Amino acid sequence: MTQALVRPMAQGDLAAVLSVQHQSYAAAFHEPIEAFASKWAASPDTCWVAEHEGAVCAYLVCLPIEQRNLPALHATDFQKGMHPDWLYLHDLAIGPVARGTGLAPQLVERALARAQAMALPAAGLIAVQGSSAFWRRFGFEIDASERLVSARKLASFGADAVFMSRELGATA
Repeated sequence: MTQALVRPMAQGDLAAVLSVQHQSYAAAFHEPIEAFASKWAASPDTCWVAEHEGAVCAYLVCLPIEQRNLPALHATDFQKGMHPDWLYLHDLAIGPVARGTGLAPQLVERALARAQAMALPAAGLIAVQGSSAFWRRFGFEIDASERLVSARKLASFGADAVFMSRELGATA
């Protein structure tokens, strides 16, 4: 695969984003287009896509959040808080054509750099489908403190879901 172009997500990308999601996740994690539209509209400057030969092949949707304001899976009404203090990495998906090309690190590094530019002290995510080892490569560790996500909300992401977080220092 030749070099992919990483760029900010646009509203017109949402159908392609859903296609990548469907190729990457079990059906229980397939969110409706309204859920992606709500999250993108709340924070378009923290959502990116990667294109290969003009087609979206990967994406990362992140949301600046206030403590414990993580959107529920499938939520169609996300509202960004007035004083976000975390960057929540809601959804990263790499389509089959782009797997193993280094796009995941590019997207994650972009998100962490954006969080630092926003002066956010930490980032968090809910790892699903056994992905916690993947996220550890980026400095995320399992966080069972319930400071950001309740056990009930975490359970809505599936039995194997774990909340992970990392502090953001001077460099990501």
